Amino acid sequence: MSVRRKVLIHILALIALVWTVVPIVWIVLISLMYHHEFASAQIHLFPHQPTPANYIRLLGGDAPDWNGAPQGPNAYGSLIRQGLLNSAEVAVWVTVLSMIVAVPAAYALSRVQMRFRQAGLLTIVATRSIPPVATTIPFFALYQSLGLSGTKTGLVIAHMTITVPLLVWIGTSFFGGLPPGLERMARVDGCSRWRAFARVVVPASRHSMTAMAVIAFITSWDEFTFALIFNTGTPAQTFPPALSSMFFQVSVPTDVASATVLGLIPPLLVAGIFQRYIRKVNLVGL
Repeated sequence: MSVRRKVLIHILALIALVWTVVPIVWIVLISLMYHHEFASAQIHLFPHQPTPANYIRLLGGDAPDWNGAPQGPNAYGSLIRQGLLNSAEVAVWVTVLSMIVAVPAAYALSRVQMRFRQAGLLTIVATRSIPPVATTIPFFALYQSLGLSGTKTGLVIAHMTITVPLLVWIGTSFFGGLPPGLERMARVDGCSRWRAFARVVVPASRHSMTAMAVIAFITSWDEFTFALIFNTGTPAQTFPPALSSMFFQVSVPTDVASATVLGLIPPLLVAGIFQRYIRKVNLVGL
């Protein structure tokens, strides 16, 4: 690789890093400011009086204002806290159930010779081209008749229509890259196909499956359309619609920034905990 190309790659990587990190850093800095400081005429980047007061009030505690005046809990704190708990519960269930469905399907489509295998895979992938809003009317009618509207169960099912095709597509690439002799050796030792899958293929694919699970969790956590239409204003409301309500009804940017940072923490923790597995997965060929 030439020096010019290396320099160009590093410059592009630096631009991508700045493009990604700077907005997050800016939101974090805003969340650590008092509203009085943020609204001051003098524009500045770093807070003069860094404070966790915005977070404390969102989490249900009391915190003093910039002038020492006592302030009670944020009025939207309970909405944000409940949204975070609901999002975590929904995302965990979506991840577990999506992996149970998608992993065997991806294995079968990539390793088992069958008729119309390629057509089936293309059909599954093609479902990702349908925008979620296009399916909300049939989902809404079905949920009204089944009593699933405004429930976390209904949202889990809706999210799986997004995550399962995505994981099948990704998993097909992962399983297709495994050495074909793995199952043959297990079959020689007396294993059935599914026993070979459970005892040989799954352990050999643990890094790839971990990456799939992280993708499913983050996809469910960030999903907005279904959550907005089905669960807004109900006890099952998740974090994205709860945060959007703050954008339209709260005129305090520091509170909105604090809620945004709280919503960033779970997916960042999940990605950080499993990053050593994700780094070992080759995503370039997907």
